[in-house]
Amino acid sequence: MATSTVTVPGTNNTPVTYTYSTGTGLSVAQQIANALAAAGTLSVTASSGTILAPQTVSGTTQDLILTGSPTSSIPAGYNVVTNSVAGSATINAATGTAILSGSGGGLFTGNGSATIAAAGGNNVISQSGAGAIQLEGGSGANTITGGGTSGTIAGGTGTNMITATGTGVTILSQGTDTIASGGSGNLVIGTTVAGSGTLSVNVTGTNNTILGGASATTVNATASTRVYAGSGNLTFVGGTTGTATILGGTGTDSINAGSGGVIFADNTANNATVNSGSGSATIFGAAGTSIDLIGSSNQTEYMIAGAGNETLNASGTTSPDFIAMGVASVSAVMIGGSGNDTLVAGGGAGSATMTGGGGSDTFVFFKQAAGGAKDVITDFNSNDTIYMEGYGAGSAAALLQAATAGSGGLTLTLSDGTNVTFSNLTSSSSLTGKIQYG
Repeated sequence: MATSTVTVPGTNNTPVTYTYSTGTGLSVAQQIANALAAAGTLSVTASSGTILAPQTVSGTTQDLILTGSPTSSIPAGYNVVTNSVAGSATINAATGTAILSGSGGGLFTGNGSATIAAAGGNNVISQSGAGAIQLEGGSGANTITGGGTSGTIAGGTGTNMITATGTGVTILSQGTDTIASGGSGNLVIGTTVAGSGTLSVNVTGTNNTILGGASATTVNATASTRVYAGSGNLTFVGGTTGTATILGGTGTDSINAGSGGVIFADNTANNATVNSGSGSATIFGAAGTSIDLIGSSNQTEYMIAGAGNETLNASGTTSPDFIAMGVASVSAVMIGGSGNDTLVAGGGAGSATMTGGGGSDTFVFFKQAAGGAKDVITDFNSNDTIYMEGYGAGSAAALLQAATAGSGGLTLTLSDGTNVTFSNLTSSSSLTGKIQYG
């Protein structure tokens, strides 16, 4: 993981160097550098005991160097507090005062707009109130709480517990992190480094966005949330309000929609399981994917195939399912559940293998521009119906009269050259009264 080395002025002209994993410390150093560039505008004060308020001079950046006091309440007027205490420290800064700390760890608090960066050790970082924030933990164990209304929280590479109660905050995960987002419009970004640790996100606010990274990600959301899975595996548990929108990654995805419902789009060559719960699920497949849909919802579930070859399996559902090929599908295996399902083939040049499952199922065939598809229905029974769409006012009797029976079952040849084979039937009489033209 990339790091930034920051050198700031210390006591007796001795510089102090810290190493940070994000740009928080770097931004404070830039503030000091800007003051240095304007000759005579940086004031450095060293203190190891009682801290007095600085002499305020217009245009001057006030840098306080802590050299020996482990517990310090910083009066207003200082722009930057640089902690050079070797051990753990407690620093309570005034609004607008940035804190830079080394590897000793400690307790650091600020209000309103705040910048707090700890390079290492175990840290408790707390900020409250509205304002722009930059909060960063180091390589140890960090507990960070931020209530800001913009800015960034980064836990560092250690084990972190991060709570964001404000809005519009970006949270960077770099270690093994547990993140609670209670505000709205927050963005959580997972690590791009494989093996860095797991990410667990609990979302109680609305309109949050989660970007999964290279590590395994678990998201629990009670309200509407957007999730973009990464290369690590994704586990998602939805809540009772709002619909979750999830884009699958290249890992394995496990989705539990909850009663709020879910819209899920899979990624190429990926396996996913979606549990609709009592909500509604709308699922879009992709090339090389296999998606299992389960659940006991009484709402219609939708599964739409994408490009390439894929399997859409709703055999674990009791709901009415609508399963259809996409216009760019090459081949699709579509399996219904125990409800009254609708399975749709055609519209593109691909072929479909369809299993209706229990219930009274409807199989729909759309006329193809190219034709020549070879579709299969594996379990047609007396409760099921066939619809021919786009084929004109055809004659079901003539179609059945031309049917052929072979070792693979009973085959109908449609006017566009599409073959529909009923693999469990041997006689066309089983289809009498079951074919309708739209």
